[in-house]
Amino acid sequence: MKKNDKSYILALLFLVFGILLSVQFRSVLNSKKKKPSIAYQIENLQNEIKTEKLKGSKLREEIDQNIKKQDEYIKMFMERKNDDEFAREWEKAKLVAGLTDVVGNGVIVYLADAPQQYGGKLEYYVVHDVEIMEVLNELKKAGAQAISVNNERIISTSEIICLGPTVRINRNRYPVPYEIKAIGDPKKLYEALVNSPIAGEFQMFNKKFEVRMAKDIVIPKYGGDIDDLVSGLEVVE
Repeated sequence: MKKNDKSYILALLFLVFGILLSVQFRSVLNSKKKKPSIAYQIENLQNEIKTEKLKGSKLREEIDQNIKKQDEYIKMFMERKNDDEFAREWEKAKLVAGLTDVVGNGVIVYLADAPQQYGGKLEYYVVHDVEIMEVLNELKKAGAQAISVNNERIISTSEIICLGPTVRINRNRYPVPYEIKAIGDPKKLYEALVNSPIAGEFQMFNKKFEVRMAKDIVIPKYGGDIDDLVSGLEVVE
């Protein structure tokens, strides 16, 4: 073989090798562009949740400070009036409305998605807002006196709404798992839940549904702004 032929073959090999490298490099770049899809969305959602939690914490601190000031003003008013009956009625009203921290015996419930999917639609294996509502309804029917979900006090105006992979409770977003606390007759609450239809549905799809009786459960007061809930209402005389 002539020297020129060898040079030609080597040049051709280098050219082919360069084309292959270029194609491979482009395919790697394209794969990196496509890769973020689900993982990138999940990461973004996680960051959004963290941001919302920080905002919620700051707002809750402001609300707590305003409620504290309000209580101080009311206390000063009652001391001036020296009205013990009014003071007792005020404390009772706050207790019923969920505006005070409470402690008592009851149950704690843990809800979470199934660890793996065994067939069928994915939605069968995740916890939904309607399922949380069903658990709360069972607790209320069994006489629960105070309830919280992930330490969010449930009151008459509390909303539980599905927002993709999270659930909004009292305007705050929470991912799984969910911890529900309820104060009431422990045995009655426990039996109502373990024998409920919703417990059977969770077991059918291997979703976590754990109930245990507990003592001295602490349920925090409602952390939202009460004024927002009554801003459009007027008293009828």
